[in-house]
Amino acid sequence: MYPTVAVGGTFDHLHDGHRILLTAASFLAKSRLIVGVTGDELLKNKKYAEFLEDYEVRAQSVRDFITLIMPQQNVDIFMIQDVCGPTATIKEIDALVLSLETASGGSYVNKVRKEKGFPELEICEVAVIGGGSKDDGFKDKLSSTQIRKMEYEKCRNTSQ
Repeated sequence: MYPTVAVGGTFDHLHDGHRILLTAASFLAKSRLIVGVTGDELLKNKKYAEFLEDYEVRAQSVRDFITLIMPQQNVDIFMIQDVCGPTATIKEIDALVLSLETASGGSYVNKVRKEKGFPELEICEVAVIGGGSKDDGFKDKLSSTQIRKMEYEKCRNTSQ
């Protein structure tokens, strides 16, 4: 366990992969959990962007889930507006929880923190659900993009 743990993501259409990541982060955080939720501005080029949930909806879904599994957890939610999010501005973070898919981002975050004179973060990796492997780009993973694609196809089929 670590005093302060960070985790970040888009958390669109909160699914079981997100829940596992958030659960791992919650259990690792002894005192404080910092969750970065990607701001709408960074998501304009996502596939099926018109079916993305708004930032407020995504942030509330994250808060509701963490409150459900760990009501006593001290959680702070920040909008991510750049690659590092709060990990580049909050010195007191001790660990960063990432999926295997985003593990390379941990090295970049630690590089930025080191340049700022911040201590490096312990990187805690969580497996990708149903995901295949790094070699195939986790092509079979549970994904919000797949959920948005289904929403798109449902709308397209009902309008025909």
